[in-house]
Amino acid sequence: MAPMSKMEKEGLSGPGGWLRTGLRLLFTILGLFLLLVLSRCALPSPAVITTPAPVPATALLRIEVGPPGAQIYIDGLRSGTTPSTLTLAPGQHTVRIEQEGYQSRVEMVSLVNSGQVTLTGELRPLSSPPTYTATAAETIMPEGSQVLPDLRIKHTQIELETGGACAYTSTQLGVRVWIENVGSVEAGPFVVEVNGSQEPVASGLGAGETVSLWFPGAVYDGENSVLVDATSQVHEANKENNSLSQRLPIPTLPPTCTPPPTSPPAHTPTASAPTAAPPTPAPPPAITMREGEITIPTYPFERFTDQAWSESYQMPYAVLQRPAYDASNPSPANATYHTFVVENEYLKLTFLPDLGGRLYEVIYKPTGHHVTYRNPVLKPSPWGPQEQGWWLAAGGFEWCLPVEEHGYEWGIPWKLSATHDGQSVTVALRDSEADNRVRAEIAVQLKAGEASFTIRPRLENPTGQSITFKYWTNAMLAPGGQNAPSADLRFVLPDKERTVTVHSRGDDALPGYNQTMSWPIYDGTDYSRLGNWNRWLGFFEDPAVDGFLAVYDYGYDEGMVRVFSPEVASGAKVFGLGWHDPISPDNYTDDGSSYVEIHGGPAPTFDHSVTLPPGGQLQWTEVWYPVAGLAGLRYANGTAALNLGAEASQALLAVVTVRPWSGDVVLLLDGQEYWSQRVSLMPGQPFRSQVPLDSGLPQAGQVTLRLQAPDGSVDAEYGTQLSFQ
Repeated sequence: MAPMSKMEKEGLSGPGGWLRTGLRLLFTILGLFLLLVLSRCALPSPAVITTPAPVPATALLRIEVGPPGAQIYIDGLRSGTTPSTLTLAPGQHTVRIEQEGYQSRVEMVSLVNSGQVTLTGELRPLSSPPTYTATAAETIMPEGSQVLPDLRIKHTQIELETGGACAYTSTQLGVRVWIENVGSVEAGPFVVEVNGSQEPVASGLGAGETVSLWFPGAVYDGENSVLVDATSQVHEANKENNSLSQRLPIPTLPPTCTPPPTSPPAHTPTASAPTAAPPTPAPPPAITMREGEITIPTYPFERFTDQAWSESYQMPYAVLQRPAYDASNPSPANATYHTFVVENEYLKLTFLPDLGGRLYEVIYKPTGHHVTYRNPVLKPSPWGPQEQGWWLAAGGFEWCLPVEEHGYEWGIPWKLSATHDGQSVTVALRDSEADNRVRAEIAVQLKAGEASFTIRPRLENPTGQSITFKYWTNAMLAPGGQNAPSADLRFVLPDKERTVTVHSRGDDALPGYNQTMSWPIYDGTDYSRLGNWNRWLGFFEDPAVDGFLAVYDYGYDEGMVRVFSPEVASGAKVFGLGWHDPISPDNYTDDGSSYVEIHGGPAPTFDHSVTLPPGGQLQWTEVWYPVAGLAGLRYANGTAALNLGAEASQALLAVVTVRPWSGDVVLLLDGQEYWSQRVSLMPGQPFRSQVPLDSGLPQAGQVTLRLQAPDGSVDAEYGTQLSFQ
């Protein structure tokens, strides 16, 4: 190192040196400060502090109502079995608990955020146990000596359809169930149901064997329900282990497979064949169709019927010799009928082509209930066309041609054909190929992913002359799973319908045949509620307006909707057997079950007819769908069903759609938007909300519930005058 010069040494001491040193230090500090400021300016601006998204409000409902295993329905939807603890949104909910052989229990509960409500008690046994008709004779053995199968749920878990395999292309989770037969003998075919979806085990299950089934979709915020032998096909040693309802952990998806190397290995064996990658399992079909059979106890009416001929309509019809039939002291015997079943993830439709091509059953999978009436026995009733003198109240949908009161063709075989295009199934039902008479083809279509189906009647005149006739579609309904309506079933007509035309009635206090009656209130009584009826009543809208007609059973929180074009199908008729002093069920069944009817057709009343010119046709399409969990129904169209009301200074609204839908649920007061919420809705999952109303609002006003699509178009809307106090 070179020695320091004299000048350098002097620079470190003396007054001038200290001044220079202080200035340098000051400049250094100022430079550092400037660098610090510039560096902070170069950094990104700190993020705006936002309030974390609120955790969705929840509440607990504990249900400890006996007997254990009773079915729980929350807002009309199946929600497990007792005892259970359910996580629900705060607010008011309808709870129904039911078990075969017991009276159903219905409760309205109000839940608050983070709170818990517990329901306890026991269901009341029915005063007399229901009777069952066996489909096959059984030998009763002493207790303990029977050798029977015993199906039980071995395990359930949420997983991919491919399980924990790394080769998967879809991340849709579902519920896998393992079922084992712990009995001593083989179990025949049976059906497994998970969260309302059913899958058959057609081959049965041998003693000691286990079968695994995967069901798409799972409940993440509640209990998943599993039911083995859902249709009671297997006589078992123990039925208590056939159901399970519990929360299941949500798994972490397995890692995907390691991709193959991009370059070939150094040495490729020549003797061994290349290993094929395992095929990706195909997803379960979105919609299925199949043939089958059903056994129905049937009275021996065939040997007491004679064939008559209608010159007016050029067709035969069966006449029952009622005195001879009654004198034979008839009793039912099992009879087998062909069925055709179509189902998707929301609906199961069963047709009986042997009995007038009827759509015999409509099952709504979100609740697991029959919406249509299903008569457990085929028994000649005294009704029907007067010249026929009888009719089978079998249930479901029937096609009534060519006269009113069920027509002539409800009991004859119809030709059935079906087409499947991968996304829908269309079932075509045809009564005749004759070219000298009016004939009908009924096309029923069910699409994948939709909770509705369409019915397209086509009436044809293949002759060279005009034909005048009548046609009606008749739906026999009993929503709620009890195969009978409750007193709180309501007939829902559009608000525009202020009068109806009476067709028949058993109550002499009501207007008579073809007279008008105010609707829904007549002489101070609300006739939209079945429980207010004294004896039977049937009436027409005369003509139909606004394009929908529905029944909704408030007691069971379930209903059925018909949507149609009143310009083409102006006929809309309602019929019920009554509530106080009703028509006796003994006229048509053996178990006390009951139903109501909705009729639709191209003429406004039974007194009107339709005329087709030579070679002419008439057809139209209607949309039908079940609904549940709305706590009521005020309006419906082909997209959604709506309910709207007011209570204790709040608006109560509910929506259910027939297909996936996204947009805004909007509430308007006197035409001005008051509240809205962006939603994504799925069929079978009703949206319900309680909207608080400001205390400064008027006591009443026009309230409108609107479904608004993202492009601003309105998909459904209902408005009415409501009181807010």
